[in-house]
Amino acid sequence: MEESWWVANIKALESRPQRLEALTKMNTAIGKETALPRQIIGRLMTTAELYDCANPEVDSQTPKDQAVDVALELLGHCIDQLAVDTADEQLPSLLGRGLAHPNPALRSLVLASVLKELRRQLNAGQVHTLPGNELLFLILDELKQPETDSSSLAINILSIVLVQRLSDAGVQAKLVQLLQQNEIVRCRTYELAVVLAKGSATSLSAVEFILDAALSELDNDDVLLQATVLEILVPLAEQNHGLSFMERRRVFDVISTRVQRIEENPLDALLIPSIMKFFGKIAAVQPQKIIVGYPHMLACLFQQLQSEDETILPTAMDTLANLASTPQGKMLLHLHFNLAMEQSFKKYGSYTKKLSALIKERLLNSLDVIYATETPPTKEINSILKTWYESFAGGAQANVIMDLINTPFPDLQLAALALLKTVCKYAWGIVALKNTGGAVEFLLSRQKDLHKDVKFLKWEIMEMLSVSAEFSPTETVRFSAYVNEGPYHIQADVNIATEPQGNA
Repeated sequence: MEESWWVANIKALESRPQRLEALTKMNTAIGKETALPRQIIGRLMTTAELYDCANPEVDSQTPKDQAVDVALELLGHCIDQLAVDTADEQLPSLLGRGLAHPNPALRSLVLASVLKELRRQLNAGQVHTLPGNELLFLILDELKQPETDSSSLAINILSIVLVQRLSDAGVQAKLVQLLQQNEIVRCRTYELAVVLAKGSATSLSAVEFILDAALSELDNDDVLLQATVLEILVPLAEQNHGLSFMERRRVFDVISTRVQRIEENPLDALLIPSIMKFFGKIAAVQPQKIIVGYPHMLACLFQQLQSEDETILPTAMDTLANLASTPQGKMLLHLHFNLAMEQSFKKYGSYTKKLSALIKERLLNSLDVIYATETPPTKEINSILKTWYESFAGGAQANVIMDLINTPFPDLQLAALALLKTVCKYAWGIVALKNTGGAVEFLLSRQKDLHKDVKFLKWEIMEMLSVSAEFSPTETVRFSAYVNEGPYHIQADVNIATEPQGNA
């Protein structure tokens, strides 16, 4: 299309009755163009009336939703053809209206395009230097918006480009402004600071004032806000410089003291699950720090695990799984809390008979995390896991797991089979299965009414049994035949026909 055609249709947007027709024409045309001239794209993206069309709140004589959808599609084509380059000095003026637009769908389109370009630059090994702060400020303003999806995109973008300008006075002032907003905006700012701080000690130093503001929230009376901040802070401890910062600020000591003095402020009891989750997630990456350094936190956790309280058990179970998820965590728990671990696993065994299906499923998932290992376990770890398993199962058998497999709850059945598969990675797990009456027969059965995921897990377990030395050659042949038939094999019904005998 000639430039005059585009100019005429852009001009038509000034007349509300003509808008839908003009939008439709341009959208159809741009969809057929592989590359419009830059001046046409620029003209479209700086036309105020086009952005009015994309705003559901603007009164219009055209069908609202239809006009909005077509305008969004047209702007999406424009952004795709723009060839976004964050070093382009014209970019803020081209994207500014979209980034400040009241329609979150449009802001998401623009943000997603910027993020895509930045990730391309990252993959190429060089992120272009921004020509100024204007684009940054527009993206930082997204953190003030009520929509979550767009703010997540903004945080991802800022985590890449903000490093370039963290020491800039204007950027610092903008971040301070965000800390003066409501708690949702503040928490997004804390999340951004944690992402940046993880990158390097230098970046952490630049956002230290934000991290200190986050820590000050832990003295807030709002338990939900405190829990949210604890969740946000967890990744900070994944890097040694982040852990050192938290230790300098005595974060772990302050939080654990609150648990010890729970009687002085009963409301803090509401925060204990979040505190446990906080310590547990950090223990997954820094087990020595938590398991050895804060024994009273572990004592509190083991007390929760014995409580039979379904409101706190899920978080407690997840926390134990985090503590025991690494080889080092398993060793430290065995060395310092062996009796408590065995008692907890024994309690888990009793829970499989009396708690709700959802809690049982959570229990099985947490056990799966504990028994899963990325590398072959050492002889010592293998022995520890065997002892823990037998405390859970009540001996060297798998009746507890098989009872859960035979429940009418599909999700629970799948979780039990997944745990059985994980346990069968160990020789003692296969022995436990072999010692369980009816277990092998169930795995070999070809029940037609089973869910396809159940059938597949059964087949995967049978694949493990077929290469195990624990079974006789005859059994191994049967297992191999099952495996070769595949997970979804259907046995043919055998009908024996008999001739009716006539009267003699």
